[in-house]
This record gives sequence, C-alpha cells and structure tokens, in this order.
Amino acid sequence: MILSPYEEKRIGRTTLSQSDIQYFRNRYGKRFIRALRAVEEDKVVQYHFFPSDSITWIVKGSARQYLVIPDTYCTCRSFYQDVVIAGAYKFCYHLLAQSIAEIRNQFTARKSNDAERRILYDKWRRTD
Repeated sequence: MILSPYEEKRIGRTTLSQSDIQYFRNRYGKRFIRALRAVEEDKVVQYHFFPSDSITWIVKGSARQYLVIPDTYCTCRSFYQDVVIAGAYKFCYHLLAQSIAEIRNQFTARKSNDAERRILYDKWRRTD
C-alpha cells in the first residue's frame, strides 16, 4: 500500500520508495517533478522561531516565497485555484515539496526570533 505524504511522515520513513515515487508521479505529474526539483535545489526552508518554539515552512518558488502549512495550506495561487476551488488535486507542488523535504530530512533549517517572525509573516502571507 502506498501512503500519502502525511502518512509517510507519521510512520517516520526517511525515504520515498520507487513505488512511492511512481505513484506520486502518476497522480501529480509535472507537479511532483517540480516538487522533487525544489527539494533537490534546496528551496525548502524550515524556520524555527524562539522563544515561541514555533515552526514555519517556506518553499521558494520562481516568483516569491510561499508559506506552507504542512498537508493543509499554501499561499500560492495554484493551491487556491486547483486545490480549493477546482478540487482537482490535494496538494500544490509547494505542499508536495515540503512533504518530500520533511520525509527526506532535506531542507534548510533556520533559527530566528519571534520579532523577525512577525515581519516575515507579513511578507509570506501575501497571496498575489
């Protein structure tokens, strides 16, 4: 049985099997390839803010950085149009990239303070 990215993370796997890759490639096509490329090009960043101890995920796209809430939300236009409105997919490529990066433990980790978090959130929450 092939698992969703969320289920993969829950059981603590650190790799995607060849059958997992084929499943996601068939299901998401170019989106999955773009997600893999984003991970391999180090475009996934996990921010750890202190003292709140909060975690925020960012995926760098071609136009800007997108705020990603794992398995739930992305600030990109594709998420709104293709996932929310059309219901054609469960994930945009940024959500897929974040999941793959977390499964593989292949992301840039950054630490910062909560004051900077407020400034960055204003930038990341834009949906244009």
